Amino acid sequence: MAAVSEYINERLPTFEALGDLDDIVASLEDQRGELATQIHDLQSEIDSERAKLLNTSDSILNQVQQVRSNYALLRARLTASNSFSNGAQRPAFLNELKKLTDKLERFKTAKRYLGVLEQVFVINEQAKSCILTDTHIALAKFNELSQLENLTKLHSRNTEDSALFLVQYVEESKHRLWVDLRESLASQFRPSLDAIGWPRQVSMGADFTEFISSFQKLLEFQFLNKQVLSKDGRPDPIIALSVMIEPLDIRFKYHFEGTRETNNITRPEWFFQHFESTVEEHEQLMQTVVQGVLEQSEYVHDREALNEFIYAYLPCIRRKLESIFPTLVSEPQLLSHLMLETMKFDDYLRDTYLFRPYGLPDDQEWQGVTGDIMSRSEWFQSWLSIEKNFALARFQEIIDAPDAWLVDFDAVGENESKPTKSALRLKDLLETISDRYRPFRSFVHRIRFLLDIQVALLDGYHHRIAASLDAFESLTSTIGKAMSGVHDEDRKKMVDGLAGIERLCRAYGSAYTIRDALKDWGEDIFFLELYQELDTRAAQFRQKGKNATIEGSQESVELLKISQQLPDTLDDDGTIFDEVIKAYDALQSRAEGLIIKHLQREVQNIYKTDTIFRQAVKAKETDTEDIYNSQAQVSEMLGYLSRALSVTSFTRVSRTLYRSFNF
Repeated sequence: MAAVSEYINERLPTFEALGDLDDIVASLEDQRGELATQIHDLQSEIDSERAKLLNTSDSILNQVQQVRSNYALLRARLTASNSFSNGAQRPAFLNELKKLTDKLERFKTAKRYLGVLEQVFVINEQAKSCILTDTHIALAKFNELSQLENLTKLHSRNTEDSALFLVQYVEESKHRLWVDLRESLASQFRPSLDAIGWPRQVSMGADFTEFISSFQKLLEFQFLNKQVLSKDGRPDPIIALSVMIEPLDIRFKYHFEGTRETNNITRPEWFFQHFESTVEEHEQLMQTVVQGVLEQSEYVHDREALNEFIYAYLPCIRRKLESIFPTLVSEPQLLSHLMLETMKFDDYLRDTYLFRPYGLPDDQEWQGVTGDIMSRSEWFQSWLSIEKNFALARFQEIIDAPDAWLVDFDAVGENESKPTKSALRLKDLLETISDRYRPFRSFVHRIRFLLDIQVALLDGYHHRIAASLDAFESLTSTIGKAMSGVHDEDRKKMVDGLAGIERLCRAYGSAYTIRDALKDWGEDIFFLELYQELDTRAAQFRQKGKNATIEGSQESVELLKISQQLPDTLDDDGTIFDEVIKAYDALQSRAEGLIIKHLQREVQNIYKTDTIFRQAVKAKETDTEDIYNSQAQVSEMLGYLSRALSVTSFTRVSRTLYRSFNF
């Protein structure tokens, strides 16, 4: 109402303005009509928009419904798929689709494989076609195949098994290509060998032009490529020399691996001598013509032709040994003979030709063919057992011999302690065993012979001497006399008077002889080197700790076992026999002490009391020689001692005896 009042006041400010009232009413009617028209139009627009909105809403509702339907369908399909994975039947169209997909993948894989196979084939053909004309290109193709092999291995990881067969095929193809290339060049080389008269002894007047040319091609082929090595870990022989060995190897098989009389396992020296004579026969060719070819080559100019020839020829010896060794394991004497001949053969190659395989480290010795055999632990153990049984049997013969414990007064000089025959024979046996394993280059093999055989024999002999001293003490002690069960007359014959001295001198001389021999052996260069290496091994073991473990070769395992028996420290000035020498020293001292006690007892029995003995000594003005001469029994014992003991030992015993009676 306030708005209407303001409008009237504004249009009719005075009374006189009422005359325009009709006009104002007409104007308002017009405005009302216009507003009614605008309202009508606006209402029509609202109705139209409302209709559109309703239509849109229905469409959205339809779309939502369609989405819900699609979602339900997809969920049903997903459920069906999950049900198939749990064992339910998959819809047929999905099975068909899966089959088609698998075929497609197999087709793609096969296509890739065919591509690799095609590359292998092409590379092979290209390499073979140019090997005789251009070695460099042929080897480039070989290296290309090697790269393809590496790529195939790389892509085959975490793939199906069929890829592994492809890798294997490429590897075999690479190996066959190498063999084919080698054989192509070898086939060109063989006619040149025929031309110079090989394998007979070659005349130095022959034409070596073609021989040298073909030899050089094989060198270039072999050493331009550094990838190929023999399977056993040894460096490959020079191929050209391997080709030259082929007819020699056939001849070796004919004589020593066939049915001829020369194939005699009891005479291994025959095939060793055949090898040596063959090397000698071709020595001049190797040292002149072949050596010249090697020196002119940029690849092998630092190699010795004769060494390389021997190295290429040695496999026939190894093959022969490997074929007969298992048979001879049951024939101890034949096996021992074989090993001795094998070691002689190794020494022949070292001494005559200074042979050592190329590439062997300077600080490492060639183990020889013997080392090849002994590297098989079961073979070494078989031979070690045979040698040990031989040694133990011989040892038993020595100590059981009727004259085993007789003193040999003629074996050494007058001023030395006299040995028993068993001590001398044992000393010879121990030296023979040392000669058996002295040629070994393996520390483990040397130390096993020392510990398992020699030390075992020394322990056994020590035990035998100690037992004889135990028996003597038992028979001479008061309790022992009562408990021994030996008749008194028999006991006296065994231990009283000179019999007792002789018995003790046998023990003394036996211990002295072995101890003296051990001291000499300890200073031998062979045993000094063995001791030095033992000291080095001990130091290494101490660094690892007593509970250390060693993984690797059988030799490493043996080293661990040996190291665990070592003392914590070794004397820098010591020898490998120090511990055994100490044991025999103690045995010798014990025997000497018993000799003195026995003399004291016998002297006391002869003179009844110390007083009578002292008076006799004083009457002679301490000249004991007259006393001994006047007493036959004492003189006899001391006379025997003076012959059986060294001057130094006899003097020491005499003085101790003299002082014990307070002269």
